[in-house]
Amino acid sequence: MSIKASIVKKSAFIIELLLMLSSNLTFIILWWILFKKFQTIGSWTLTDMLVLNAVGMGAYGLSQILFGGLKNLSKLILTANLDSFLTTPKNILFHIAGSKSFSKGFGNLMTTISLIILGDLYTKIPLILLSMITGCLVFVSGSIIAQSLAFWLGKIDSVAKKYSDSLYLFALYPTNIYSGVLQIVMFSLIPAGIIGYIPVELIKKFTFEMLFALLASSTALFSLACFIFHQGLKKYESGSTFTHKS
Repeated sequence: MSIKASIVKKSAFIIELLLMLSSNLTFIILWWILFKKFQTIGSWTLTDMLVLNAVGMGAYGLSQILFGGLKNLSKLILTANLDSFLTTPKNILFHIAGSKSFSKGFGNLMTTISLIILGDLYTKIPLILLSMITGCLVFVSGSIIAQSLAFWLGKIDSVAKKYSDSLYLFALYPTNIYSGVLQIVMFSLIPAGIIGYIPVELIKKFTFEMLFALLASSTALFSLACFIFHQGLKKYESGSTFTHKS
């Protein structure tokens, strides 16, 4: 379903948006209660957590609205339905990614707006928006990589979905509560730290080094995701393009 189609069904769109917004705000209230008791968690304050969730939820919302088609990528690979995309002159990856949109993403964007208002984060809006874009890039990259494994491993759509859900979940928690190997994992295999930790630290204290780290890491991950997809696509084309259904 495209963005326009998802909005056309107004009642369902509004209900889904409000449900997502209320669910997200309930999650924020739980953090507020926790910070009332402990003041700081891993050196982060409530304001830092509001920034983290504004960025993380906003980034995920953008990925749902603009690139929802990636959720079906592995199924397209396994059922040979990539063939119909290969016949068009458009970039196949972006064509697939933009072929579907989820209205719940607007609920996440509404949450970001609400958190900016509640946390009085107006002066941080430019960096929050930038971090949402880079975070969206990381979410999209994670989906591309996980879904593209179907080129080699076959039916992995449920595993890919669980990976994407886990990435979103970990992105909403402060990465600095982890240590050792787990912290390395949060910046590599499950790059939640790129989505949330780096933006929060950048917004707390702006440095060009941290800005470069954010832009470079998200761009590098997206480049890796595109490389993996196109390597898999070569395998698909050489062995089975237009022949799966015969």
